[in-house]
Amino acid sequence: MLSLSSFHSLFFGKMRWVYSVKHKTKAALLLAVVMVLVLAKNTLDNKTVTKLGTSFATVYEDRLLVESYIYQLSGHLYQKKMLVDNSFYAGNDGHLASGLQENNLAIATLLTEFGKTRLTDAEARYLVAFDRNHRELKALENQYLRQLGGKEVLPAKKELDTRFQQATNYLNQLSRIQVAEGKRLNDSSQQMMAGSAILTQLEFVLIIVIGILIQMLIFASKSRFSKFPQNPMLN
Repeated sequence: MLSLSSFHSLFFGKMRWVYSVKHKTKAALLLAVVMVLVLAKNTLDNKTVTKLGTSFATVYEDRLLVESYIYQLSGHLYQKKMLVDNSFYAGNDGHLASGLQENNLAIATLLTEFGKTRLTDAEARYLVAFDRNHRELKALENQYLRQLGGKEVLPAKKELDTRFQQATNYLNQLSRIQVAEGKRLNDSSQQMMAGSAILTQLEFVLIIVIGILIQMLIFASKSRFSKFPQNPMLN
């Protein structure tokens, strides 16, 4: 038969094992929660970094480059206007045809590059309008060249001035869109960074709380073991 001391040792030994397993299981679950939180946060951080990278690339490729295209288009448009004005008011038309052709080729190249960027709906509308205006301008310029020195040159000049002003207005609208889109992208980036910072703080707090709970479990486990009566026969 099983002696009293043996039963005592066996029973309380099993109790210690049960409490030990119970607390170890809780601690393991809490550690698993920590790991899940860390993995989830890392996944969210990776997504945030990807979105920020896309946002910065968009700012460069679709905003800064486009703004440089708009600036160059404005420059070529201004040069054409000056060539026409000099020929009309000063009679200086020696390089008018070649100058207009050179600027028109540059404008066509810039419009092609502009069209390769990612356009908003508003950008697409104004770009199409500017391109149509550009083609009409070229036709009017050819008409103006044919009428130089004749009586019909004044109406042609007035029509050219109107088209130049329209083209300038389209470019101004496109430039305003760049500012608005740049602000939108900046606001979106700031929101993503703020959200990531909040999640980092929340993760830090939860890890501290879980760490405290694990310490409490360890302390409770030791306290329960110390309360088990010792077998006097073992003393």
